[in-house]
Amino acid sequence: MIFLGAAGLAASFAALFLGAAWIRPFFYLPVWASTLLVLSGLNKRVSGRSLLQDDPASFLRMAAVSTPFWLFFEAFNVRLADWAYQDLPSPLGFRWLGYALAFATVLPAILETASLLEHALFRGKEKPDAGFPLGVQRGSTALGVAFLFLPLLWPKVFFGLVWGFLFLLIEPLLAREAPERSWMRALLSGNTGRFKALLLSGLVCGLLWELFNYWAGAKWVYTVPWPKGPKLFEMPWLGYLGFPPFALECASFHAWFELRWADAGPGQRWTAAAVLALMSLAAFWAVDAFTVRSLVPL
Repeated sequence: MIFLGAAGLAASFAALFLGAAWIRPFFYLPVWASTLLVLSGLNKRVSGRSLLQDDPASFLRMAAVSTPFWLFFEAFNVRLADWAYQDLPSPLGFRWLGYALAFATVLPAILETASLLEHALFRGKEKPDAGFPLGVQRGSTALGVAFLFLPLLWPKVFFGLVWGFLFLLIEPLLAREAPERSWMRALLSGNTGRFKALLLSGLVCGLLWELFNYWAGAKWVYTVPWPKGPKLFEMPWLGYLGFPPFALECASFHAWFELRWADAGPGQRWTAAAVLALMSLAAFWAVDAFTVRSLVPL
């Protein structure tokens, strides 16, 4: 897996730098697919387990739900107007397929990287569960509600809070219903490995996202009200502070989704899949209508 992913990365960058026109609109897809193969191989080597290799059904489910997960933030961006896309392929079918495949890499990238970092750097002796105090639960929920609505009410001031509200709302639920899935409950018990791995994973993936985007033909640019610079790739330096809490949101959402999926019957699962698919199509339309700046022919 490591060799295959590294070969894919090398081939993608080689094609780009050699001027192959066909790869520019789609560059982001092969480089992230190749990166996920590398991560899978490293996880297998370090921990003896890779979700992609050992449980491909769960990996595909993670990738599938990653698309509507990220589209939730695209819906937020209609109000926030913090980023825009330019030079996307003009044929709608290619463009929407590109959305689905690109956004499907978000959760796998964060969680596979976090798993690798946790096993490689942050493994330690587990401390006993110390519980999740009611006051912390209520405080987290209250902050989550504030972080959810403040960016919608005053987006020019509070736009950055969108990268924190989701885990603040979900973690109290996980701590009560499935404590073994809650990184916040583990953190309160002194088990900091998962928390540290997620924060570092967010920063690592953020750098990769911005690096790959910088060289891509179809790309995003930032329109945040502040700060304007200095920049590393397209992102202002201070903007990288949003990636670590976003990784916490990814972990919380995925744990909550897997909990709900495990509890659901076949009919409920098919219904949820259909609803998420329809919502994703509506969100694709919204991205085209409000966030895309320019289209280019293939």
